[in-house]
Amino acid sequence: MRITNQTLNKNYLRNLNKNLEKMKTYQNQISSGQEVSRPSDDPLLVSKIMSLENNILQNEQYNTNINNTLGWVQTQDTALSDVTRTLQRVRELIVYGSNGTLSDTDRNAIKDEVQMKIGQLADILNTNFDGRYIFGGQKTTESPFDENMNYIAGDDNNVTREISKGVTIEIPTAGSQITKLDSNYSLSDEENKDLGTFLENVVSALKDGSADTLSKNLLADMDQHLDNVIRVRSQIGAVYNRLESAKDRNETENLNLNSLLSQRQDVDVAEKYMEFSNMKAVYQASLSVGAQILQPSLLDYLR
Repeated sequence: MRITNQTLNKNYLRNLNKNLEKMKTYQNQISSGQEVSRPSDDPLLVSKIMSLENNILQNEQYNTNINNTLGWVQTQDTALSDVTRTLQRVRELIVYGSNGTLSDTDRNAIKDEVQMKIGQLADILNTNFDGRYIFGGQKTTESPFDENMNYIAGDDNNVTREISKGVTIEIPTAGSQITKLDSNYSLSDEENKDLGTFLENVVSALKDGSADTLSKNLLADMDQHLDNVIRVRSQIGAVYNRLESAKDRNETENLNLNSLLSQRQDVDVAEKYMEFSNMKAVYQASLSVGAQILQPSLLDYLR
């Protein structure tokens, strides 16, 4: 094969351009701090980086969901703590009102306080978090209870939240779980299974001076309503614990994903600068050799 000056020139220029392109790549990597700046640099690596970035974004959204739900559940727990305290006070009033020696004035004062507690309970169960009612089931935009503790606007469905890929958690948000006892409870009167109706019956018994009804039937029914509220509160506590665990896992996973992304995306500046310096030396040597290769021409032989 005959080697001509033109062949040498073409090979030299092609290799020189390759060296210059590598220098440019190293320069871009050092200035940007990233291994790749466009898909054509390394399609497979870019694909992996994009996948990691998408996973991190999803994880951050799950973290937002978890933190929002934790705030919701904490608000629920505080509200149910207030409900428990209020019902315990009503229980004390039932005990006081069952004293047959009370005067009508004293019994009316107890009745008035019970009525006040009914309104207070309605206010508590109408608590909202971030503009959404926490005990209205999936209907979170309207007050679920009226002033007489009737469940007027909510439904019986719980709210669910996605806390990781393919994993959802159910939050007890149906107010009926708090105010309406299920078949596991046996009360003196079936209508007393509804908390609002039960409290109305307490008011009526105080008004009528029915000490026997208060001390036997209504007091026992009150204990079951208290037990039910505590049961719902324990469910919310279990949800809170699960959310805390999910938050810890989410933060650990996000840390690992960011670390992996950094390994694949970020450059080691010291190492990359050394590679750039080596390539710079190679490029300069190429220029020096090229000056010798490209020097001869026809004019040199015609002098």
